[in-house]
Amino acid sequence: MQIRHKETGEFILEVSGPSLAGRRVRGARLHHAALRGEDMTGADLRGADLCIADLSGATLCGANLTGADLSGATLTGAKLDGAVLLDAKLLGVNLANATLRRADLTRATLRFAEASGADFSDAVMPRADLSYGVFRGANFTGAQLDEASLNFANLAGAKLRYASLVCAVLIQADLSDADLDQADFMHAALNGTDLRGANLGGALFRHAVLGGCWNLDRARGVAEARYLELGSLDVRTLRASLGSLSDESLVALGIVKETIASLRSAVGLGGPDPRSAA
Repeated sequence: MQIRHKETGEFILEVSGPSLAGRRVRGARLHHAALRGEDMTGADLRGADLCIADLSGATLCGANLTGADLSGATLTGAKLDGAVLLDAKLLGVNLANATLRRADLTRATLRFAEASGADFSDAVMPRADLSYGVFRGANFTGAQLDEASLNFANLAGAKLRYASLVCAVLIQADLSDADLDQADFMHAALNGTDLRGANLGGALFRHAVLGGCWNLDRARGVAEARYLELGSLDVRTLRASLGSLSDESLVALGIVKETIASLRSAVGLGGPDPRSAA
């Protein structure tokens, strides 16, 4: 098999056999490689340079990409189920509609990634950096995202059911219309996060910090969220929510019921629970 430069057609690497499946090409220089649709199942690509390579539609299931650099690579529709991407660099990578089910992305860098519609279900991603990435409609069901950085990430409409985000940081993240049912945000920091239309029903927020969050009053299932023993709920978020959330929802957020009327009065929203008036 001959591997060529995707733009110039220049010869890059030659390996025996019809594909890279199961082959050991550790540390190979494959930047700008044309690998569209190639079978690379179980390949050993540890430390390989795959920057700006075309891997769209490629099959890398079970491949070992530990420490590999795939920055700027195109992996649209690629299959990476069960792949190992420990400490891999995926800066600005295009993973739209790719599948990474059960993949190991521990400490992987996906800053500025485009991964709309990608499937990360049951992926292992502790301390991964997803900052500034676009993950609209992506599936993170059951994913492990403990201590992950999701600052400025777009997760609108994403599925995070049963995902673990313990100690994760979500500064200015977009969680609008995301499904957070049963997700664990214990000790997580959500600062300036947009929660419009997000489903919080069954989510765990024990000791989490919510600061300057947008549209908490427009989130769904606030009263049904479990263990909303927030470590901190800032005044701005509370003020924006007092007029719309029911007493039940505010109690779920940790507000003492007897103080709700006084709080509404203090911010010019005097009167009973706006949702109880008939």
